[in-house]
Amino acid sequence: MFGVMNAMKIVIIGTGAVASIASHFLAADKDVKELVCASNDLAGAKKFIDTKNAKIRLEHVDASDAQSVREVAKGADLVINASLPNFNLIIMEAAISVGSNYQDSCSLLADNKTAEQLQLHKKFNDADRIALVNTGVAPGVTNLLAREAADQLDSVSDIKIRLVEETQGTEYISSWSPVVVMDEFSSPPLEYRDGAFQFVEPFEDAEDYEFPEPFGKRKTFNIYGDEVSTIPLYIKVKNVNFKAGGADVEIGKVLHKLGLFSKKSILLDGNKVIPLHFFSKLVPPVPSPQELIEWIKSGVVQNAAFVSAVEVIGKKSGKMVSIRETALYPDLKQIFKKFPGTT
Repeated sequence: MFGVMNAMKIVIIGTGAVASIASHFLAADKDVKELVCASNDLAGAKKFIDTKNAKIRLEHVDASDAQSVREVAKGADLVINASLPNFNLIIMEAAISVGSNYQDSCSLLADNKTAEQLQLHKKFNDADRIALVNTGVAPGVTNLLAREAADQLDSVSDIKIRLVEETQGTEYISSWSPVVVMDEFSSPPLEYRDGAFQFVEPFEDAEDYEFPEPFGKRKTFNIYGDEVSTIPLYIKVKNVNFKAGGADVEIGKVLHKLGLFSKKSILLDGNKVIPLHFFSKLVPPVPSPQELIEWIKSGVVQNAAFVSAVEVIGKKSGKMVSIRETALYPDLKQIFKKFPGTT
């Protein structure tokens, strides 16, 4: 549908790191005539969005208010939620009400196992509009790798999703939204086992997994992955699980052991405190492009790297086979050559 459109108007809700990259590439597309980047913090938006670009304009929006989203989405061919998954349904409803297509990067999963966007499938289908959901790296690229491998088999028994993410530097930096990261680290990991969903212990079930160079063999642990909630709905499979490793996950493991991801209140000097709420206030926000450039120059951040592997096991012509699809992404130094300031 998008491929036959000309002179598109695109609205991006949220103006952080993801929006900065999306707006850069969309503004360079000849088929995009107008690009609206909407936020409730216009001063902060100017740190991430290139307001000098003639195609781009900033507008105020309250993503928690459906009417506010509808106003900014009027006339849009595509509305992208680049803010928080908390607003998925509000922005989806607004998009469909103004006749727009929709895209986001991940699910909220309020119950930790049901992707909320799927409840609007019929609405978008009836309106002949597309909703592309969970279109990040993980979930997103990982889902496509699973599908690609599964299509090469006659039947599928297991799908294993494995990631490594790490940052090299003298200080901790947030590459993704701290709210989303805290939610993933504090949620009980979902697993699909013997045809049923179940929760497992976070940061447990250590597994040494062989990744391509320069990563090599790394220890991975249970953490939450949105993919587990949706892949079994579209690929007939017996088991699906998600594990990750690397320095960033190791830090998360330590913090979990200290109880800082707990949602149960504790008494502190006579006051009730929820450790997760307290800790989330201390986590630094995603650095602005200019801040990250300065940190690279000063050596506070040396590099960052990410890799995802999806292993699909099943039968082909009566024999058990394993197919592994891997996505090795550019590291921070490589990305900086094209787009300085990007995480």
